[in-house]
Amino acid sequence: MSLPTVFVVDDDRDFRDSLAALLSALGHRVETFDSAAAFREGVDAGRPGCLLLDIRMPVESGLEMYADLVRAGKRLPVIFITGHADVSTAVAAMKTGAVEFLEKPFQREQLASLVDRALAIDAEWRLADNRFRELDESIQRLSPNDLETLQLIFDGATNKAMAARLFISERAVELRRQRLMQRLGVRSVPELLELAITHRILSELRSARHTVQ
Repeated sequence: MSLPTVFVVDDDRDFRDSLAALLSALGHRVETFDSAAAFREGVDAGRPGCLLLDIRMPVESGLEMYADLVRAGKRLPVIFITGHADVSTAVAAMKTGAVEFLEKPFQREQLASLVDRALAIDAEWRLADNRFRELDESIQRLSPNDLETLQLIFDGATNKAMAARLFISERAVELRRQRLMQRLGVRSVPELLELAITHRILSELRSARHTVQ
């Protein structure tokens, strides 16, 4: 996996260069862009890292650029930067999923802390995505009977209730449980429940992250 990168998008060349120098001095890998279009053309947004994004840029604002990334399912933690702070802009920035709204000029320590936080969030998102893919692949391989059994277990149905619902014996229900646990690589019903709950939570989180507010 490639090292995380701090992507700086700002139309002010002097500020962009000084910010890149500061981030490099803090030990970060940095790439800079003078517009939303340049970023879109030059970067695969699936790469690990975070965005330092100027809100007010010609042609396409930082808010518009980030909303477009989210709509496309490509999200990076973002720190919006501006020299024109106002309440409505800050609220709009936060609604896109910003880590922070940062007004120029700002302190080196403040920037360092926010970038570290943004990179940590990105790492957490990627771990969750990897976990979801592993779980989803396992669940997608299940048969219709297995999925039916998993849903009933998730709903808290007892063996007796499941047998009545499915018109099979309790012994057949137990065999279904055993087969399901074997296919998903778990050793107990509590483990099976934890896996199912984790999959559902991660599915909901992914849906929420990909929804433009």
